[in-house]
Amino acid sequence: MTKIVNSRIVAMLMGAWIAYCAGVGNYGGAVFLLFFYSLMLWDLNTKKATGTGNTDGDK
Repeated sequence: MTKIVNSRIVAMLMGAWIAYCAGVGNYGGAVFLLFFYSLMLWDLNTKKATGTGNTDGDK
């Protein structure tokens, strides 16, 4: 998931599609893609901040 979210190709394709949607006048599609991508970034950053697994040292 990290590689997909941080991929420059995916960001470029999403940006091009958002520009196309905005150019055509379909602002709902552009806003949805921005929301979806920001949600993926937020989820990725939340997992980084909290860590995964047992990190408190108990075994």
